Amino acid sequence: MKSFIDLLRIKSWIKNGFLFLPLVFAMKLLSFDLFSKTILAFISFSLACSFIYILNDVFDAENDKLHPRKKDRPIPSGAVSKSKAFGIAIMLLGLSVGISLFFKLNLQFLWITLFYAVLNVAYTLLLKRINLIELFVVAVNFVLRVLAGCFVIDVMPSHWILVVTFFLSLMLILVKRKSELLILKENAQGHRAVLKKYSLEFLDKLIYIAATITVTSYILYSIDPLVIKSLHTDKLMYTSLFVIIGVFRFIQISEGKEYDGEGDPTTILYKDRFTQIIIACWLTSVYLLLYVG
Repeated sequence: MKSFIDLLRIKSWIKNGFLFLPLVFAMKLLSFDLFSKTILAFISFSLACSFIYILNDVFDAENDKLHPRKKDRPIPSGAVSKSKAFGIAIMLLGLSVGISLFFKLNLQFLWITLFYAVLNVAYTLLLKRINLIELFVVAVNFVLRVLAGCFVIDVMPSHWILVVTFFLSLMLILVKRKSELLILKENAQGHRAVLKKYSLEFLDKLIYIAATITVTSYILYSIDPLVIKSLHTDKLMYTSLFVIIGVFRFIQISEGKEYDGEGDPTTILYKDRFTQIIIACWLTSVYLLLYVG
């Protein structure tokens, strides 16, 4: 059972929390019907993600054996065979589509989910070997999550939210690539060939650029007159404090030795109490401003 759960990488489903952002900022969080639809969309999209995770692990099994954490995953460790894993992956994709159709979720949501799957199959087979492009594909994945959340509740996405999501995600994947260089050292290229195109200095520059755009975009979003009018508050800008601190924290972790240089956002989110508190504070402040105050 543990091997099955590890194979699906259920811990990584937390990334799909981005599907709930449109629900929050569209002022529809307290709508039971829309909240239920988003829960179903979350499950459907997460199963599609697990399909990709397994497919990626099947193709990367040998390279993952070089990574101190990934080598213990079910496929590279030998706990689950590649053929069995591939069969489970196909079943998960079928379940994802089945949930979307059975519960009659928005058709645009289904198309976004399928586009996510196709894009990431291309990523697994080719795009992850192209430097820079592979970074942008991962960041786009998070934008697709936000769009999926918009479509399932039938609201128009805010351009600002898409920009913030893209550059925040880009910053996080850059931090992850930097950690891979630090952890794997001479084995880095063997684990991920594209790492030979990156250096710590280059990644640092990109991290700072992405972080600057993330913070600036969020502040501009919070003071946009149209946003203020739609959210009925001009105080959202105060929540930018937690965004800034959170961004600074990830940069701090990328520069330090905490967690043995681990930079994977999901791992940090489960391990770093400081990050957990900041995210909780941001969520609480947004809820209070939009739904209470």
